[in-house]
Amino acid sequence: MIHSVTQEFWSITEPHIEEAAVRNNIPIELYYYSELGLDNFSIEEFQHRDPFSNPEKFERLFPRLEIKGWIVPMYDEGRFEVTKKAREAVRQIIQAGDNHLLKLEATKDGNLERLLLFLKQIVLANNAAPEPPEKWAIEKRFHVANKNSPVIVQIRECLMDLFAYHDDAHLAAARPHFNQAGIVWTVLGSVATGSANTAEQMAETMEFRGYETFEYEAAIEAAIEVGWLETAETPDTFRPTQKGRELRDKVEKLTDKYFYRPWGTFPPNELDEFYDLLIKLREQLIRFKKESGVGGLLSNLKITS
Repeated sequence: MIHSVTQEFWSITEPHIEEAAVRNNIPIELYYYSELGLDNFSIEEFQHRDPFSNPEKFERLFPRLEIKGWIVPMYDEGRFEVTKKAREAVRQIIQAGDNHLLKLEATKDGNLERLLLFLKQIVLANNAAPEPPEKWAIEKRFHVANKNSPVIVQIRECLMDLFAYHDDAHLAAARPHFNQAGIVWTVLGSVATGSANTAEQMAETMEFRGYETFEYEAAIEAAIEVGWLETAETPDTFRPTQKGRELRDKVEKLTDKYFYRPWGTFPPNELDEFYDLLIKLREQLIRFKKESGVGGLLSNLKITS
């Protein structure tokens, strides 16, 4: 439900974020990578946060951002400092998206304040939780809202904190199995969920990852070699082996264990209320979209596989 509500927020705010970026000549990639942090850019840091995308995609981007003054080289080779100009630009376009949420807050009935209280408590519990998971995503991500921001904007920010902490939880659970070969874990997930089971389909459905068909072909072969995938009846298609299914199930369960562990301090009745408030907010967002005629979803913020 948290992910579903977050997607509804994206579908409202991101078309306006994209439009503001184009209008003000701000690279939209700065917004995408704000979830990876807007202090320093490097291949190593980006891969630590997003091991599922092609590092060459980042490498090609850095010179373009540098020549426009959005990032500047640091003493360490391959590392760049994000300029104040870039951070303010990202803040500007994110706020352009958040401004379209304010009409929704005008219809509040007290539920939003109660929901925000729950979200803040969970974020604080996440921050205080022991490792694993490593708190990389939740600490690195660029925050725009603060305690003085409208309630609906603070809710959006807290949900993105939970989104980031779920990535932290997933990476803590999955990384020991794929090490640096995130693309191999990605193809297992793609086949297991049925979103794509050929290299061509993967290159199409996961275009934002930056990999070509031949690279997915190599990753599929690697997944077969380690016993995660096997060929299916249809030519050039694949399916998870029992080992692959069991491993994914193990990782998903461990992800949930890490992610929900801080919630143990909440009484069941409060969690039920929290869930009900999320449902109400999702209904409000869907209704708001229909009435205002907004829609669309940019998928580039998806990090975990």
